Amino acid sequence: GARMSDPRRTALLLALIVAGTTLASPVQNLVSRKIEARADYHSLRLTNDPADFVEMQHELSVRNISGLEPSRWRYWLFANHPTPPERIAMGRAWASEHGQTVPPLAQK
Repeated sequence: GARMSDPRRTALLLALIVAGTTLASPVQNLVSRKIEARADYHSLRLTNDPADFVEMQHELSVRNISGLEPSRWRYWLFANHPTPPERIAMGRAWASEHGQTVPPLAQK
């Protein structure tokens, strides 16, 4: 019988690892996005400062040259954080829900 030292078995094992990793990646990224969104929500609860939150998210996206609207498939496959517009929307919604002035989309 064939042994693991057989190159065909090694190639099959590597192909299975790549396929498994590729299939698991979207699920891992979904979990990561949920954790990051929860961390954003927690920071808003702690600071109660949606204006600074929105400004910080804007500055980070500009400084990091973030993709603001990745295609659906790219977001689903690769995004492990909410997009800057999602995070800014969260900060603005927080302000609205808590009777605060809703921060502008971009700071002057």
